[in-house]
Amino acid sequence: MIIFTGQNFTKLYYEMLKYVLSKNISVSNSRVGKVKDIGSAYFEISDDDLRLVYLNKRVINPFFALAEFSWIISGSNSLKTLQYFIKNYEQYSDDGNILNGAYGFRLKEYFGVDQISKSIELLKKKSDTRRIVLSLWSVDDLGKDSKDLPCNTSVFLKVRDNKLDITVINRSNDLYLGVPYNVFVFYLLQKYIANIIGIEIGIQRHFTDSLHLYEKDFNNAKNILNYNSKNNISKITKILHEFNIDRYININHRNILDLNFDNVHDVEIKNFFKSYQVYKEDSNLPKAVNLLPTNILGFIAYQWYRNKKAFPTNLKVNEYEEIINTLFPK
Repeated sequence: MIIFTGQNFTKLYYEMLKYVLSKNISVSNSRVGKVKDIGSAYFEISDDDLRLVYLNKRVINPFFALAEFSWIISGSNSLKTLQYFIKNYEQYSDDGNILNGAYGFRLKEYFGVDQISKSIELLKKKSDTRRIVLSLWSVDDLGKDSKDLPCNTSVFLKVRDNKLDITVINRSNDLYLGVPYNVFVFYLLQKYIANIIGIEIGIQRHFTDSLHLYEKDFNNAKNILNYNSKNNISKITKILHEFNIDRYININHRNILDLNFDNVHDVEIKNFFKSYQVYKEDSNLPKAVNLLPTNILGFIAYQWYRNKKAFPTNLKVNEYEEIINTLFPK
């Protein structure tokens, strides 16, 4: 088993890409295309306030990432919300309305018990219990013909040294597309539960039985390695203001699912989503960029906007652009 550990997830993800690309493993066929599969892997993050990747040339959609957590913690399986943030998400739906493997629905509705509430209740009663297992995979999934079966199959929660650890078991993990979003949403789930039971978070662990990179993403991954370094990643964390993710965990998530961004009480988070709304509905990139917060979350969103073909050249004169030009080679 390959082991990756670190305190900063962006650095850790950079190292994971480097390892998989350098590994001399032949490309094999899979259900969705040619792939380099390195087999079982373990990765662990012990300290990072955001855990959303901010590598140059690795475009992460932070609007989707936050909305996905709202979708999960609300127990939804509706395609509609996610489709607003990623247009082609319907490719994972069997009927164009719901997602069969929706994590939130599986955690709160699918098995007839709210596993999140139940785990909080049990941890409050007996913090040293080792019996908290959240199930995402059902026996009904075995052999089921669906476009969306859970890749993450179960979650363990344990309190160690008065901190909440989370361990996620995964059957199949796409390093390029899946890992960044998986780590982020399960980190938020860990924070959400820890906040309610009144303790800090501990270690975040992921075990996967198949860590892989699809051939179609090889060039993108190589590009990421060419345009980044661990040293520059460290510099970004020192330059940019932090974003306290607890502010998002504690909002009314129904407002995000219903796209009622004006009703979000946190002004910075409201403007963050209003930025996406302006881009999505009015195609007004200058206005969208101006609504972004001046912190690491805003920087990640700016990188995402910057990748759009319609991104106007006259926008490339601001503090985020200066950071990119200073730290990253052309």
